[in-house]
Amino acid sequence: MAGVVNTPTMAGESMMRLSLKVVPVALLLLSSTAAVAQTDLERATARDAANSGRAAFEAGQYEKAIDQFTRAEQLVHAPPHLLYLARAQTKLGKLVAAHETYLKITRETLKPNAPKAFSDAQAFAEQELPGVDARLPYVTVALQGAPADGVSVDMDGTILPAAMIGIPLPTDPGRHVFKATGAATGEPVTVTVAEAAKQTVVLKVQPVAAATPVAGGAPVALSAGNTSEPVADNQAGHGAGLRIASYVSFGVGAVGLGVGTYFLLKAKSTDEDAGKLFDKCAAIDPEGKCGSLRDEYEQKNSDANSQRTAGVASMIVGGVGVAAGVTFLILDASQSSSKSAKQSAPHVTPVFGFNSVGLVGTF
Repeated sequence: MAGVVNTPTMAGESMMRLSLKVVPVALLLLSSTAAVAQTDLERATARDAANSGRAAFEAGQYEKAIDQFTRAEQLVHAPPHLLYLARAQTKLGKLVAAHETYLKITRETLKPNAPKAFSDAQAFAEQELPGVDARLPYVTVALQGAPADGVSVDMDGTILPAAMIGIPLPTDPGRHVFKATGAATGEPVTVTVAEAAKQTVVLKVQPVAAATPVAGGAPVALSAGNTSEPVADNQAGHGAGLRIASYVSFGVGAVGLGVGTYFLLKAKSTDEDAGKLFDKCAAIDPEGKCGSLRDEYEQKNSDANSQRTAGVASMIVGGVGVAAGVTFLILDASQSSSKSAKQSAPHVTPVFGFNSVGLVGTF
């Protein structure tokens, strides 16, 4: 059977069919080899969930297969669990999730004494990943009619980070709905994306009208049909708000970077401790069955991963905070310069509203 798995000349589809016979056998062994730290009950439950997931996959019940292999992986980490999870995601057209799951398998560094089932699953993932990549479509979201500042894009009910606007996004094939909200808005755009397509979605938007207070205190948005003339200058308030926002953003950025640095250094230290425990365990028993030392190693390794994740997340928050602070300072400086120029010369300012347009000027 091992000779079949390692045959390099088989086509991808043939290899996948063969692996459906080879990997399930390996799933029966995971309770004793995958993770010493788990309890007998957890390993037994993970094995049963994996076998149930395999049966569901072979029966074409891919949603159930995803659920069962996700549960098995949560109990006991094993590359064969992830391999079946990626295959079920691919069958359902969830190519983005499948791509990430395959990538996780291929990037894992297996220990020298890892079960052969693990290395077999990794080999299959490396063979199947290019096929998923070739089918993966990309969508680029572009805004037309207003700057991207202050505009959020909703994709299928989820707000996309600002950094995703204007660059190709890996997307599952099928129907998707995009809508702009925030400082500018417009009609939703629905598109159907085909496999391997590269498509651009243009959202036509209009800036949302800003209400301007009149003498009586009631806010009024000027438009072509509104001839009200009393307008209060609120630029000073906006400037103060921008400065305060910049200070807050810098504060958040500093805290995020500090916390991120702490966790990353802590993760490095914990990783080194885990390595020492692993070496000590291997020296006692090359097969890794060294009792409490193995438990300590697994715990240290898990702690290092958690610390690293927290560190990276904090660094991202810190970077966003600093970037936001710089942006608010630039906007504040630009607004102050614009105000000085307007005080010394006549000017006309356009005011845009939803389905309306008007002018405000000083002479």
